[in-house]
Amino acid sequence: MHKYISLVTRVFLALIFLTASLQVNTQELTLKQVKEREETAKEAVAQAQLNQRANTIVGSTPLSTLLALGEAVKDKDYTKASKYLDLRYVPEEYKHLSAEDLVRQLVIVWSQQRMLDISTISDEPEGHLDDGLPKYRDLLGVLKSKDENLVIYLQRVTDDNGNKTWKISSNSVAKIPVLWQEFGYHPVAESIGQYLPDFTIADMQNWQFVSFIFILLGAWYITAIFRWLMLQLVSYSDVYSKTMRRFIRVPLRLFLFFILLQWAVGYLGLSLTARVWLDSGTLSYLASVFLSLGIIEFTFALYVSRADQSQNVIAILKPLVTTLKIIMVIVIILNWFSDAGFNITTIVTGLGIGSLAVALAAQKSLENVFGAFTLFIARPIKPGDMCKFGSTRGRVEEIGLRSTKIRKLNRAVVHVPNSVIASMDLENITEIDNRQFEKRLRIRLETPLDKLKVLLNKMRDLLEHHPNIIELERYARLEEIGEDAFIIVINVYFNTGGRIKYKELEEILNLQLLELLAELDIKIAIPQQNISINQASSTALGQS
Repeated sequence: MHKYISLVTRVFLALIFLTASLQVNTQELTLKQVKEREETAKEAVAQAQLNQRANTIVGSTPLSTLLALGEAVKDKDYTKASKYLDLRYVPEEYKHLSAEDLVRQLVIVWSQQRMLDISTISDEPEGHLDDGLPKYRDLLGVLKSKDENLVIYLQRVTDDNGNKTWKISSNSVAKIPVLWQEFGYHPVAESIGQYLPDFTIADMQNWQFVSFIFILLGAWYITAIFRWLMLQLVSYSDVYSKTMRRFIRVPLRLFLFFILLQWAVGYLGLSLTARVWLDSGTLSYLASVFLSLGIIEFTFALYVSRADQSQNVIAILKPLVTTLKIIMVIVIILNWFSDAGFNITTIVTGLGIGSLAVALAAQKSLENVFGAFTLFIARPIKPGDMCKFGSTRGRVEEIGLRSTKIRKLNRAVVHVPNSVIASMDLENITEIDNRQFEKRLRIRLETPLDKLKVLLNKMRDLLEHHPNIIELERYARLEEIGEDAFIIVINVYFNTGGRIKYKELEEILNLQLLELLAELDIKIAIPQQNISINQASSTALGQS
């Protein structure tokens, strides 16, 4: 069972990495181009309406036809808009479609694929004469079908009153039902839209927006069920179960949520303006953000679970994990801007200038961040170590991005900036391998010389045969003959680095040294201070 779960987990993670590595399929138009064309279209329409000749009859030029058609569609007056379709040669199988249905279908299919550049439309009765087309025909645009590219034309025809009028050509009108079968809405969707209030939000029709809300909720609950199934699967394994559950609960679920949402939104038949936000990469990049952050957390948690279950390793890796997450999010955002059509060089340059300003304003904070990396890479201390720097002495509990948390011997907590620790002398007490024991014994000057020699020999013998004293600089010497005492210096190293064990051994050795002094009846000299008073001073004191 364990091998099966392990295999499923590895295959599943491999699929996730493969999915994340796939490039996002973008539309022909980027977000920037769509927004620019929207602004250009508004300006062009306004300018065209101003420049249009006052005596221009609606329909007498390609531009006047499109302006009138656009106004009718904007007012949702499809009866008026249908007057600008040439309906003379509609195929028999499509005769059941009304003119209003045809113009509405054309507008919807057009909005899904193209944005009209009104500045390219002629305002002359003859249309464009230099486009290689017959003088009675102008190109409106090309709509892509799965089988072929369908060209939409404007054509100059004679109306019932004998006037020349520009309309959507009959050949193009005959292609509308074919386009609708491929790109149109399902009858159920249209019937739902009739029962809903008439509104448009974010370039989505009423039924599209309501469907989007239901897709949002559906994707959320579907991924919740999938999450529950995955949690049940990994619960049968004791290896990395906790790490896998944390990865599945949030990062993996949100990744699948946005991927499922993007897939479902693709069936709504959104307009190009709405689709460029949802169906052309934005949701994929959101999914990539959560997956990338989850993978980083999962990888480091996996490393920690293998290396050490204590919080020490987590505290050391925390600054690196946080920094790596920030870098990953910045890279994904820059990629999104690139796919959206923005100039990455300009953005990076702006970020560089902004980063310089931020760096100057947050110089101290950055010093602390770099100090954290110095502590992490050089590792002079780590959580759990007893250390001393300056007047502060205590045990390291956590190394953060800004400061290091130290608990002093009196149990008080002090947060020291990382830049301060990295720039000053730092003593790591925990890394002491052998503790030094040094004593200066003051022996009275009246001590006989033979007793002094015996004392020194016994001290050396004691130090030599002591089980916890190493040979490093081990000695007991009569180092100095002072004014009031013989000075004997004892220097040894205990084979322990622990403070508590050292204090225990120090106490034992002190008692042993005192026993030697008592055995030989040798007294420790007490510091004395002699005060000399001359005769003149004594006389003066007596008179007073």
